Amino acid sequence: MAAFGSETSVVVLSARDRDKFKERKGGAEEAAKEARFVRWLAENGAKFAERVELRSYDAEVRGVHAAHDVGSDEILIEVPLKCLITVEMGKATPVGRAVLEAELELDAPKHVFLMLFLITDRRDLESFYQPYYNVLPRTLANMPIFWAPHELEWLEGSHLLAQIEDRKRGIETDYNTIVKVSPSFGKLCTLAEFNWARMCVCSRNFGVVVDGVRTSAMVPYADMLNHFRPRETKWTFDNSRGAFTITSLQPIRCGAQIYDSYGQKCNHRFLLNYGFAVEENSEPDGFCPNEVGPSIRRKN
Repeated sequence: MAAFGSETSVVVLSARDRDKFKERKGGAEEAAKEARFVRWLAENGAKFAERVELRSYDAEVRGVHAAHDVGSDEILIEVPLKCLITVEMGKATPVGRAVLEAELELDAPKHVFLMLFLITDRRDLESFYQPYYNVLPRTLANMPIFWAPHELEWLEGSHLLAQIEDRKRGIETDYNTIVKVSPSFGKLCTLAEFNWARMCVCSRNFGVVVDGVRTSAMVPYADMLNHFRPRETKWTFDNSRGAFTITSLQPIRCGAQIYDSYGQKCNHRFLLNYGFAVEENSEPDGFCPNEVGPSIRRKN
């Protein structure tokens, strides 16, 4: 095991996963970014190092595992407010203020304000959040809106193809609308980056209430948990702690992956918004949330 951190907070990374990184091109560099990321969180008051560890399985694929046997009702991850990125932070940016003043009707306003902060702030190499930006996925190649035509052919006959096109049009419309009220944003950000930011935010944000204000937030480290149902953890923003917390709902053995639940959803939503589908998408009572979309007429 490799340990990183201060005297009062030690962050543990798996040496096996570090070596696995090195087997891939750029692996050592990615491992260094992850080490800096977890050290940054620990140095700024996040608490997780003795409870969980981050593991990487492949390029842009990570998960969180128990560092020891976990009991029920145990706080596993605690991330202070200062490390979160909220909708209000996006509204406070120059382009965010321009959007608010113009009273634009956007396809996904909360997502857009998070995107605006992410897009503009990550250009500052001295940004407080730079260690977080450096571990965000670069390509999101698993997301269908980025698939090539030959990949989309696998979805022939599915209503998901129409939903993918709707999503792409909605993102492009938001981008063009914002550029009209803030031309400088068009020089700062391309449509391709805007697409990346939208899907990054879409797949990673949490709806929380902070000091009575309902908002959405990007929560570093908490957004590394993968999906599983029935849920085995719960999350909230704990105002008494001033932090976002993830708490176990059941015992979890040492080394096991710790999951979040992304909700009871149809597979088309999982694939469109998160880039995966669940092979056995059913609840403990046998209910299957998968839906059948409208019929698609074949063109002769």
